[in-house]
Amino acid sequence: MSCLVGVGRILIVIINMIFMTLGLVFVAVGAICLVGESMLKPFYETALQTLQSQLESGNFGTIDTSSFDISKLIGGLGYFFIGLGIFLCVITILGCCGACCKVKNMLIVYAIIVIVILVGELIFLGILYGSPDTIKDEIKSPLKSSIQSDYMGFNGTNIVSLGWNFVHRQFSCCGINDYKDFTGAVKWATNYGASGTLKAPITCCVTIPDSTTLNCATTPVNIYTKGCFDEVYNMLLGNVSLVAGSIAGCAGFQLVLIIFALIIFCDARQSSKVQPES
Repeated sequence: MSCLVGVGRILIVIINMIFMTLGLVFVAVGAICLVGESMLKPFYETALQTLQSQLESGNFGTIDTSSFDISKLIGGLGYFFIGLGIFLCVITILGCCGACCKVKNMLIVYAIIVIVILVGELIFLGILYGSPDTIKDEIKSPLKSSIQSDYMGFNGTNIVSLGWNFVHRQFSCCGINDYKDFTGAVKWATNYGASGTLKAPITCCVTIPDSTTLNCATTPVNIYTKGCFDEVYNMLLGNVSLVAGSIAGCAGFQLVLIIFALIIFCDARQSSKVQPES
């Protein structure tokens, strides 16, 4: 038993140090999402300049993209990563201290938390690939609300307008599901007089048109038919083997941690019952 306990303590420390490193990486990524605009800008600046030049070459006037700040667009993701990173660090401290010092309370709390996380991962995996619309609908709803209330068209300078125009051109897609997501947007100026009334954003056109010929957006024809949500979703979570394999790998590590945490807990509990000889 003592040999198994020793191996368990070493494994718990090693695996938890890996997860602590991962937690610190998440905190760093979250901080970059929130305040690292200068670090992120080189990755999208060229695409933004291309969007600006395409619209200006179509005689739509000067388009101001200087207010585009991707940190404002993905700020919520930054808070999520920071919270996740801190959570991982707290758990790893519990595990390492509990295993090294055989602190029974820490070990049992650690084991319970890891069990809850493991069950949560399995439930998430089941929903993700068994009923993906459950997750998708929860994300799509606020996105559509923001379009309806804040999208201003190709020359809008708020983050919602610039963000969607950027995404349309960067991922060759249109809207959340399609161009109809923009129907009824209260701030979107769709009336172009003799050129017609826009039914799709100009940035959804495969080729940005001239301001006098807006058929692609008024008819609409020759526009991107793929929804941006599915395009990004498939890019991040569409590889079932990779995502399922990653979660399964984490679950395997967590199962090992739970087993050894309980073994060390039982050993510490047994040792505390041994009375010293008089």
